[in-house]
Amino acid sequence: MNIACYVIEATERLRSVGIENPGLDAEVIIANCLNLERYQLVTWRDRVLSSEEISLIEKKIKRRLKKEPVAYIIGKKEFYGLDFLVTKDVLIPRPETELLVDMAIYWSPLNARVVDLCTGSGAIAIALKYTRSDLDVFASDISQKALKIAKKNCENLLGKNKISFLAGNLFEPLQSEKFDVIVSNPPYVDYSLKGTLQKELDFEPEIALYAEDKGQAVIKQIIENSRKYLNKNGILLLEIGSDQRDFTETYGKKKGFDVSILNDYSGLPRVATLRL
Repeated sequence: MNIACYVIEATERLRSVGIENPGLDAEVIIANCLNLERYQLVTWRDRVLSSEEISLIEKKIKRRLKKEPVAYIIGKKEFYGLDFLVTKDVLIPRPETELLVDMAIYWSPLNARVVDLCTGSGAIAIALKYTRSDLDVFASDISQKALKIAKKNCENLLGKNKISFLAGNLFEPLQSEKFDVIVSNPPYVDYSLKGTLQKELDFEPEIALYAEDKGQAVIKQIIENSRKYLNKNGILLLEIGSDQRDFTETYGKKKGFDVSILNDYSGLPRVATLRL
């Protein structure tokens, strides 16, 4: 079977189980297995696949048929123009989170000290440092496995020791450090929704997705404790759920912040800016 025929067949199989973008997913997986860029599949469309290639592709297509996210299947995800290593130990970076990076770049003064809480794959911290080399960037996560991936991504994209990675829950490892900007994409999905959302979410680390108290527990912790870690005129930037605008505004103001909420490109509330 040639590449073109296999793409068509794989697309139909993925479509049959309700995959949202079956053609795209089939092409990405097949290109990855053949060490090609996706656009090269057209150039090589008539090339006949070897039995070894078909076996490898088939294993990965079967994983997608079970709703495993493509990023885990191919082991990487593009974010902010950079390719990040991802495993099931880290949340897959989302396009909407790029808005959080944009805001952190905008609000960070020259040579600012910035910390990324719940760093996961390190996508936010690394994108910040890659774009703004003047920044002094720290990143923390409660998961040692996630930090291992973040450090690998940092080494691959920036080089060793460009970011200070710290192990611990939220502010715990920061001790008495002060920052100009605190940024975080915390877990904010309501725990009661676990198992009712798209199947792909079942493959991602629970600790990085779900929070108690209608998904607000970790957001509340960060807002409540951030003042003591912010310099004068410091900024706290949070990614929030589309239904958490009112809570974030109310709680942030209660804790002494000026709060504004920015919508994402779909028109949904996404980034909260809290200023002292």
